Amino acid sequence: PCYTPTKADVGKVLTVVIIPTRSNHDGRGCGEAYQFKRRVEALPSLPLVRPLREEFLNRPQRQHNHPDGDRTLRVVTYNILADQNASRDVDKDDDANRMYSHCKNEHIVKWRRHPLIIHELLEYRPDVITLQEVDTDVFIGLLKPVLSAKGYEGYYSQKGVDAASGVREGCAIFWSLDVFESVRPVDMRSHSFRDLIQQFMCDERMHQSQWKSLKDMADLLDKHDHLKHVLFNKLGHVLQTVVLTERESKEKLVIGNSHLFYHPMASHIRCLKILIACRQLEIEHKENQHCPMIFCGDFNSHPNSGVMKLLLNRFLESNNGKTWKHLCSYEWEEGMGGELRHDVEAIDLEFPPSFPGFVSAYPEPPDFTHFIEAFVCTLDYILMTNNFVLEKSGATPSREDIKKYVAMPNECMPSDHVSLVCDLKWR
Repeated sequence: PCYTPTKADVGKVLTVVIIPTRSNHDGRGCGEAYQFKRRVEALPSLPLVRPLREEFLNRPQRQHNHPDGDRTLRVVTYNILADQNASRDVDKDDDANRMYSHCKNEHIVKWRRHPLIIHELLEYRPDVITLQEVDTDVFIGLLKPVLSAKGYEGYYSQKGVDAASGVREGCAIFWSLDVFESVRPVDMRSHSFRDLIQQFMCDERMHQSQWKSLKDMADLLDKHDHLKHVLFNKLGHVLQTVVLTERESKEKLVIGNSHLFYHPMASHIRCLKILIACRQLEIEHKENQHCPMIFCGDFNSHPNSGVMKLLLNRFLESNNGKTWKHLCSYEWEEGMGGELRHDVEAIDLEFPPSFPGFVSAYPEPPDFTHFIEAFVCTLDYILMTNNFVLEKSGATPSREDIKKYVAMPNECMPSDHVSLVCDLKWR
């Protein structure tokens, strides 16, 4: 059973009574009651994104037995700002130490932000949802039960090197069971980049593949001990991949989702991880009749970065100064790199001809998808292979819109990122 509060419930406290029954017992005397702690509040006005995306609202129920030429796939990606990160501000009295000092505590707490995020996602009625910065408890206690009740299936992949790392957030993918068949848990894959790097550095793997850049990467790591140490022992980022089967056509689709390392001096690390991610995507693409692919996420990379040049142009030169600028100087902690070698040279990164090209669902990148007081940039992307034609993509707010509230999150934007949404036509 699923109950959505109505306007009549505003100001009231909801109580849920559960009575277990079976064929020979009506449950009398066995009921349990749970009362919510907070009163029902009216949904706040969302004047920034909603008016820009009217064409994505009130999507009609999917029509089955539709002509093959009229199939539309709606995809949403959203970094929803982990409460693990946002709640650090709530306990700080000094605004100078708060990342979101512009935002009142009453607007940054999770019981206000998360219903707005859920409401926005459900309004779009997407077929595929990819999320980043998802708290473990938010996935278990909110996202999974709510989206399951609305006809979605999905899974969660936690970041972190180990349990002692203190990381309690990660990535999540959901898909509509009205559009796609159910997926066995074993096929909901979570790959740590550490494990993928180890697999792909194997001589036999490289020999069997056309990915020359993997061999060059292995040689680079053999020479650069600190870079290898960071990749294997310090970074716990994950790549999610799942192969979906469309119910009507039985056509398969690979979905990838990731959130890359944020550090401004680590563009070379992000590029190496994208190389690894795309190799894994190609493996699953080939294992499934060379099916279409969609790759989403917060890549922590601006549109002119090395990461996006590699993803969209298939090649990144070793003389791309911005990408490799800190190859020999980046340290996880100051002094931790020991005697950093300065004779390590940058490498070309290239996808082989066997890898299908990606195009962006936002051919003209948004002015920004991330907006905090100290940093404004486009970091989030929806990419697809040429098996799709872009029908439309959702508009994003202007800088002037956000500056009225100083930055994000704010009373109208529950995350420090803007969601992206697009409609794709299957070719």
